[in-house]
Amino acid sequence: MNIEFEKAKLSDYKEIHTVMETSAREISRKSYHKEVVDTFDKFYVEKTTDYIKQTLENPNNHTILAKSGERIIGFIQLKVNKQTGTISHLYILPGYEGNSVGTQLFKRIKVKAMQLNINKLMLESTLNALSYYERLGFKNNGLIPDGSAYILEMELECV
Repeated sequence: MNIEFEKAKLSDYKEIHTVMETSAREISRKSYHKEVVDTFDKFYVEKTTDYIKQTLENPNNHTILAKSGERIIGFIQLKVNKQTGTISHLYILPGYEGNSVGTQLFKRIKVKAMQLNINKLMLESTLNALSYYERLGFKNNGLIPDGSAYILEMELECV
């Protein structure tokens, strides 16, 4: 599989939204117990195409795409706040997970974070992705209050 990585363009927002929505529905959602599914689903109600467009317009966000041919198969987004970066999104289309696409996206966004003098990365992990992020080196700080995600962090050494 030939995968290319590139910076997202504003015109990519609809396809990025489709990747996020499809991944959340077909991969992430399945990991939740019935009691938490409603909370998980409510999170995505506000994640519209306009929301994605706004994140791409924000100069404090950096978004990298994974593409197979012309098709976006995954993306990662880093939100910068001073010396802390938050991985606000990492989604891979069903059928492409397990092929190191997410790991390659993460490596690229981590390099970008270090170039921006970010010294700590934070993220909220879905239940299905927790062990993945721990393998990448994130430290688990426990569940958020509603029990739908874990708070993780990673210290970085800036270049």
